[in-house]
Amino acid sequence: MPRGGKRQGTQGKAYSNRSDLATNYAPGNAAAGGIEPARSAQPMMPLVGADEVPSLTDPTMRPTEPVTAGLDVGMGGGSETLGPMPPPPADPVRQAIQAMMLVSPNPDLARVLARLDYEGR
Repeated sequence: MPRGGKRQGTQGKAYSNRSDLATNYAPGNAAAGGIEPARSAQPMMPLVGADEVPSLTDPTMRPTEPVTAGLDVGMGGGSETLGPMPPPPADPVRQAIQAMMLVSPNPDLARVLARLDYEGR
């Protein structure tokens, strides 16, 4: 028996190629039954004026500041010049469990809070 198990079909018979591989199933293709994306009647307006968006060919707005300013490597002040980092947002799961603990202290909820502490959440 050939490798890969028993084969179906007749030996020596020519089989047709797969026709489904020639169909374009990309979204928006009406021939393949795709859904045409909605088009806006008005063009999108930029959020800022075209004159306000800098280009790579524009001169720098900070000619006295090194490119590496704000990084901990290279010239210029390091990350300490950027100020303190804002605290991370509170985890909503942790807030909900703490609220439940205030209403009804429970050792199971205390274990969940300890697990969240362990995970750094």
